[in-house]
Amino acid sequence: MNTITVEQLIDSILRNEQVEGLSFDWIEGLKNPDSIGQKIAAFATSGGGWLAIGLSKNKAVIGIGDEQVLITRIGEVLRNCSPIPYVDDPKFLEKDSKTIAIYKITGLGGTICEYKGIPYHRVQDSIKKMTTAEVRQNLLRHGLLSWEQRPSTAPVNFIDKEELDFYLKKINERNPLEAKTAENFLKMNKAMTDDSKWLTNLGLITISKNPADYLPQCKIQLVRFRSDKPTDRIASYLAELPARKLISSCLNFLKLNLPVKEHYEGINRIEEPIIPELVLREALVNMVVHRDYNDPQESLIRIFDNRVEFQNSGAPDKDELEKILSQGIPIHKNQGIYNFLRPVHQAEAAGQGIPIMKRELQSVGLNPPEITSLSNIFHLTIRFEERTPETLEEVILFYGREKKSLTTSDVMRIYNLSRPTAIKILNALVSKGLANHYGKRRNSKYIFR
Repeated sequence: MNTITVEQLIDSILRNEQVEGLSFDWIEGLKNPDSIGQKIAAFATSGGGWLAIGLSKNKAVIGIGDEQVLITRIGEVLRNCSPIPYVDDPKFLEKDSKTIAIYKITGLGGTICEYKGIPYHRVQDSIKKMTTAEVRQNLLRHGLLSWEQRPSTAPVNFIDKEELDFYLKKINERNPLEAKTAENFLKMNKAMTDDSKWLTNLGLITISKNPADYLPQCKIQLVRFRSDKPTDRIASYLAELPARKLISSCLNFLKLNLPVKEHYEGINRIEEPIIPELVLREALVNMVVHRDYNDPQESLIRIFDNRVEFQNSGAPDKDELEKILSQGIPIHKNQGIYNFLRPVHQAEAAGQGIPIMKRELQSVGLNPPEITSLSNIFHLTIRFEERTPETLEEVILFYGREKKSLTTSDVMRIYNLSRPTAIKILNALVSKGLANHYGKRRNSKYIFR
C-alpha cells in the first residue's frame, strides 16, 4: 500500500482494478462535508487510507472545481474531528481535463477519531458509527484507554457532593426530559470506574473534595510581586480545588491583585481589572484543560506591575502550536475535562480560546498575548502597556477612546480625510464592536468603548 503512487492508485481505480475497501474510498465533491468528515475519521481510526474527491459512484471523473475552495472546506471538516488526524496536503491530478484531489489520511495508531462527537471506523468498504462497546474494546486492544479514564487512587466517597449536585443541576436543566441520576451521570462522563468504587483521574480533577490530596499536580500557585521583577512578594495563594472551583478562585485572586483601570458611568466611578475577565478566564481554563498531569512541575501564575504570566506544563509541539495560533484548530490534551467544563460555561467553543483572547485584548487597546514554549512548559504573557497604533483605523480608535466620542467631522478635520473615508473607518470600528453609532446624518456621533 505504501509503495503505490497516487497516480497509480487513481489509474487502478479508473480501470476498475481497485475497489473501495479498508484503505480506499472516493466521493463526488463538497456537497456533503459531513460525509467527508465521517470518511476521514473512519480512516484515522482504522489505520489510515486514501480519499479521492471528484469521482462519482460509478468512477466517472467529475472534478472538484476551485482547488483553494476545496482546501478551505477540508480544513473546516478537519476542525470537527477529534483528535484531528494528520492529513497530507492534497495531490491534484488532471484526468479527462478535470481535476481530482487525493488526500492521504494517517492512522492514529488505535486512537478513536470522532467526527462531530461521533466515533467512526471502517468496516470493509464502508464507514460505521462505533458503539460504546466497540470503542472500549478498541482502546483496550491497543492499550490506549486515556489517562483521564484510568482509575485514580481516590475512592468514590471522596466526591465533593456540592460540586456533583451543581453539575447534575446544570445538566438536568439543559435536558429535563432525560434527567440524570448521580450514578449514571458519573458513569456516562467516565468520572468513576465501572465497579463504582473509584474515581477516574477525570473524576478526581473535576468533582473530588481536594484533588491535590491524590494528585499534587492539580495545584495552581499564584503570586503578586511588588515590581516588574520576581523579588518582593505582596500576596500569594495556593489553589487546590476541583476544576470549576479552582478556576473561580484563581479568577478572584487575579481580579483582586491586578492593576485596575477607571471609567465613569454618569457620576459613578467604576474600577475594573486592566485585563478583561473573559481573557483571564480563558487563560485559566487552558491551564486546567491542557495541563500535562503526568508532569510534576507546578502550574504558576505571576502578577507583576507591567504584566501577568501563566506557566503550565503540557506545551504543544511546534506544529500543534502553529495550528492553534494561525488556524484556531482545537487540540485538547484532556478532552474529558473540557467536556465537563463546557456545559457549565467554563470553557469556550473548541479552538476559540486564543482568538477570543486576542480580540478582547485588542478591544481594550492591549497587545495580543505572548506565547512561548520550552521543553514541556507552556508560557503565556499578557502585558499591560497599551498597544502602539499602526494603521489609521487604530490611530482613530485610540484617539476616540481618549476623547470618549467623535463625530465624522472631527475625524475629517483632524486626519484630513474625505467624508466617505471617515465614515468607512468609523463604521468598520462599529462593526468590530469597538464603538457605537448614535444619531443620524451630520448630528450623529460615535461613542467608543
